[in-house]
Amino acid sequence: MQNNRNVQVNRSIGLIAASNLRVGGTKLVAMAANDLALKGYDVQVFVPLLPWYYYFVSLGKNPLRWLRYVWPHFFGCIRERKFSFLEMLSDNKLNNRARTKFVLRKASANQLGKMDYLILISVEQMTYYRDRFPQEKQIYLLLHPEERVHSHGDLFTELRKSFRGKTLVVSPVIAQEVSDHIINPAMVPIPVSPIIWEKRSIFNPSTNRKDILLSWKDSAHGAAGSKIIRALTAIRPETTFTVWCTVPGIRSGVEKELPGATIIEDLSEVELGNVYLNHSILIYPSTYEGFGMPPIEALACGCIPVLHPQVGAAQLYAKDGENSIHLRNNPRNTASRIAHILDHSETLITMRKNAPQSIDIFNPSGYGERILEAADAL
Repeated sequence: MQNNRNVQVNRSIGLIAASNLRVGGTKLVAMAANDLALKGYDVQVFVPLLPWYYYFVSLGKNPLRWLRYVWPHFFGCIRERKFSFLEMLSDNKLNNRARTKFVLRKASANQLGKMDYLILISVEQMTYYRDRFPQEKQIYLLLHPEERVHSHGDLFTELRKSFRGKTLVVSPVIAQEVSDHIINPAMVPIPVSPIIWEKRSIFNPSTNRKDILLSWKDSAHGAAGSKIIRALTAIRPETTFTVWCTVPGIRSGVEKELPGATIIEDLSEVELGNVYLNHSILIYPSTYEGFGMPPIEALACGCIPVLHPQVGAAQLYAKDGENSIHLRNNPRNTASRIAHILDHSETLITMRKNAPQSIDIFNPSGYGERILEAADAL
C-alpha cells in the first residue's frame, strides 16, 4: 500500500456529508476525510445547509414537514459557521489538506470538477450527483436501506441497481438486506473516531466509575432501556445511571419516562469519550441499526455494552460474557446480569481488559484508504 500512497498523494477526494448535525453518517464522512488527509490526499467535505429535500419534498411532497426538520439545522450552521465534526479535521498534521465547504443542497459541477473520486452516503446524494460527476468515479457507502425510514423501496432499489459506481456496505446486516439486488458487496466497517480510539491505551481497568449509561434515541429505544433501569434499581437500589440523548429534541420524553434522571446531550467527541470513560456499562437497547457505533466506542473506553447480538455490526465483535452482555428480551434477567457484574469487581475488570482487543477491525488509521481499496480506487 505504501507504493500506491506515494503515487496517489496528490489525488483529490470529495465527500458529501449528510448534514452538519452530530449523526452517524456525517461523523463517518469526517473520519474518512481525516484519514485520507493524513495519508496525503487533498480532501473536500461538502456540507449541505438544506439537507433531506429529496426525501421530504421531491418524494414526500411535504415541504412543511421538511422545513420543520431543516430550519433548526440551517440556523445552527449559520450561527456556528463551522462543521460539527471540525475537531477531527483540525489536526496540525493534516497540513490543511482537509477542508469543509457549506453548500445549499448540493455542490456544483464546477466545485466537483477537480475531484478524482466522490464518496456518497445516501440515496439523496446518489440522485443529486448522478449527472454532476462521473458516476463511475463515485463510491456509495451504504449505511442502511433508506426505505426503512422513507418508504419508496422500489425506487431506491432501482437506483442502487443502476448505480455505475462502486457500492460498499458497512456491516453484514446491510449486506444481507440488499442481497437481492447487490451481489457480494465489499464491506468496510465504520471505525471508531480517532479522538475516542486514543482512549484504548490510556484508561485504567481498575478505576471506579459511575454505573450505567443509557443510550436513548427514540421512544421505543427509551422504553426498552427504562424497563431494564427499573428492574435494575429494584434489585440494586444504589445503582447510578445517566441518560444520553443521542438525537435532538427527545429530552422531554426522558424526563417523563425516568423522572429525576441525569440527562446529557449534544456532546462533542471529546465529551463523549469522557462519558464512556466515566461509566461502567452502556445499555444500548436498539433492535435495528445499520451499524451501531456507540457499543464499539464504549468498548474502546472500557465501558461494557448491553446490546442485541444481531443488531448492526455486533456479530463482528460482541461476545456475551467476555466483552458484552447480550439482550434476550427479558429486562429482569438482563438487570440481574448487570447487577452481578457491578457487584463483582473482578468480573468487571476482566471484561474491561477484554474490551479494547476485541475491536481492532475498527481502527480509524487507514479507514479512508480501505474505502478506496474496496472500491478499486487505489
